Amino acid sequence: MGLIIAIALGGSAGSILRFFLSKVVQTRAGIEFPIGTLAVNILGAFLIGFAFSYLVERMAISPEVRAFIITGFLGGFTTFSTFSYESLNLLMDGETTKFLGYVLGTNVIGIIMTLLGYNLGRLV
Repeated sequence: MGLIIAIALGGSAGSILRFFLSKVVQTRAGIEFPIGTLAVNILGAFLIGFAFSYLVERMAISPEVRAFIITGFLGGFTTFSTFSYESLNLLMDGETTKFLGYVLGTNVIGIIMTLLGYNLGRLV
C-alpha cells in the first residue's frame, strides 16, 4: 500500500506542476504552438533519465521513493518521460525492432486514435 500512496502523492504533485509550468511557458512565449507542452515533455524526458541514472543506479533509493519520483511525480508531470525512458531501454537492450514498433505505434496509432476519439466525440 505504501507504493500506491507514494505514486498517488507524486502523481498529483507532478500533474499540478505540469499544468502551471505549461501555462507559464505558453503565456510567456505568446505563440500559436504548444510550446508549453513541448517544454514540459522535453524537461520530463531529461528528468526521468537523470532520476533513473543518478537516484536509482547510483544512490539505490527505496522502492517507495523511486515510485514517488519516477512513476508518480514524473509520470504525472508527463507520460512522455515514461515513453522516452522505455524507448531508450529497448534501444540499450538491442531491441531495435521492438523500439521501432513502440515509437511508431505510440505516435502513429496514438494520433489516429486521438482523431477517432475526437470524431466520435463530435458524433455523440
